[in-house]
Amino acid sequence: MKKLVSLFFSLALLIFMLPVSQVYADDISGITLEKEMRDMINRGVIYGYEEGIYAPNEKVNRGQFATFLSRALDLPKGKHQFPDVSPSSKLAEGINAAAAAGIISGYPSGQFGLNDLITREQMAIMIDKSLDYLKITKVKGALTFADEATIESSGSRLAISYMVGLKIIAGYPNPNGSGTVFKPKNEATRAEAAAFLSRMLNLDSTPAPTPPVTVHPYRVGTVSATGTITPSTNSYKTFTEASRAITNSTNQVILKNNKVVKMRYGLAVSNPGAGNATTIVYESDMKTIYAPISKGNELEYVTSDDSKVTVKVAGRTGYVKHEDITLIPSQALKGRSYYSVNTAGDLVHTIFNHDTASTSSYIAGKAPSALKQGMKYISWDGATFETENGATVGTFYQYFNMLPIRTSTKYSAAELDKYIATKLAEVEALYKKNPSSYAKYKDATKKSKLIGLGTIAKNFETYHKINALVIVGMGILESEYGMSNHAQNNNNIFGIKVYDSNPQNGEAYASIRDCVSSLVTNYLNKNYIPVDGAFANGGMLGNKARGMNVRYASDPYWGQKIAGHIYQLEKALGGKDYLKSSSLYKIYETTTEGVNVRSTAGVTNTNKLYTYPKAGYPVATVDESLDSEWHKILSDSKSERYGFISAQYTKILPIAK
Repeated sequence: MKKLVSLFFSLALLIFMLPVSQVYADDISGITLEKEMRDMINRGVIYGYEEGIYAPNEKVNRGQFATFLSRALDLPKGKHQFPDVSPSSKLAEGINAAAAAGIISGYPSGQFGLNDLITREQMAIMIDKSLDYLKITKVKGALTFADEATIESSGSRLAISYMVGLKIIAGYPNPNGSGTVFKPKNEATRAEAAAFLSRMLNLDSTPAPTPPVTVHPYRVGTVSATGTITPSTNSYKTFTEASRAITNSTNQVILKNNKVVKMRYGLAVSNPGAGNATTIVYESDMKTIYAPISKGNELEYVTSDDSKVTVKVAGRTGYVKHEDITLIPSQALKGRSYYSVNTAGDLVHTIFNHDTASTSSYIAGKAPSALKQGMKYISWDGATFETENGATVGTFYQYFNMLPIRTSTKYSAAELDKYIATKLAEVEALYKKNPSSYAKYKDATKKSKLIGLGTIAKNFETYHKINALVIVGMGILESEYGMSNHAQNNNNIFGIKVYDSNPQNGEAYASIRDCVSSLVTNYLNKNYIPVDGAFANGGMLGNKARGMNVRYASDPYWGQKIAGHIYQLEKALGGKDYLKSSSLYKIYETTTEGVNVRSTAGVTNTNKLYTYPKAGYPVATVDESLDSEWHKILSDSKSERYGFISAQYTKILPIAK
């Protein structure tokens, strides 16, 4: 008898095992039952509450332990049985599965009592029935606990004796003397539940000590410093289960079928799924289209769940389907887009295409004075900049990117045509220097469809309230200086109805004037500039947060590129509109939704022209000699030239200088 007591006492002292070789940053490191707890966590039987928090001393209720058993044994689903277990409860599936397997039963009243704390005695009974379910041969052990008399039920005594015989139960050292105690009426903790389950699943005597291995779609991946992602051995049925298995969010990600679907830090990259030409960014309902994004472009990653990825595009929040996006953890990035300052004082945007691992650059405008040469800056909207290490520099908008299209330019038709001729000579010179790379520019000075565009643009500026610089800038970008196939064959210099899904299609026009007329009449003055237009997001070029760029082009930098072309024209022609002008437009933005524009300064029942539905709409002032309460602005409507807006609902935009 002394030897047997000594054996049980030794089993109870298993806590004095050799120290583990790995140290974890969580609340189970060093506890008595750490090994068993980690076993159940790694098997996906017991989850944590948040990173590093597993609450080993928290009490377990009957519903929770039934769920642990269901996961441990991978039990098939069962029918709903107990009236006090709501079908919508997170614990219902585990309770129903364990009941169907004959492992648990309710009280005589028919209730299950899922919130009742489970005792060690009740837990032993459920483990005993689990042994029957696993068809494990039982071995009785002698009940030598000092508190054996407190085990009242014969069924409990039998179940506990089997637990002792299989070394699932060892007991605690007796605080009042020699031997051990079982404490059958004590409410079980999460650590004790883990110990019972772990020892059951690791019985040496059973031919199948663990449930059958099933490969589920989700895994946890560990990202190395060099960007290699190593999937975990364990797999999980659901995104939620995989999330709970994360122990270090800094270098761990969630994988679904080996694709990253959640991470802590990194970039989201547009990668349209099969059959899609662009990645669609949706509003929160995942039905309303916010903006299309062409393949290979970066989006700001916010977070993700099992159904969608939350991103920011130029600072505006949107939502993307997992199949249309690639998530790249920071450690795995091979490059990224950035801004810099060239020797001429221009702001240069270098775009890293993650699809092709290549870069391209364009001049976006004037470099803000706060940005320095030789440094790289990160900006999601082309206006708010930070250094590569995340230090904020400031916000500086590009004048021509935010300038309302209803404005006009000081440049004459002749000056615009002269500039176009100069640019055509430059690209033709590229052809002469390297014919194979620049074949499209052959005879550009004679064949370009942009020849004479300045005169046409000024005419439409006068009669249709469209800044001629926008027409010229769009034509340069969209038609490759008037030498693209669409321009040459169809007189289509604006890419009208040329879609990513079928880039060979597009509208054809009898003349360039007809093409300009279509752009102005069917698009700018109909759908983009008026606040009630189908694609109204602000009457300027903008980006993917506001302006024409939101819906006109899938290229997220389309508006910035056009503004960059206009800026280069401005530099070449003397800076009369912006760089050297003392009378340039002052650009304000609305600061709240529902701001009214009125035909006169003041509020009456009859002078409202239109309403800006959202904050962030730009307005250009033409007269600030009024009192401080009102701005006279260029109207966004097609009919009225001017309007008045309350100054209290606007703020001036900081322009790069």
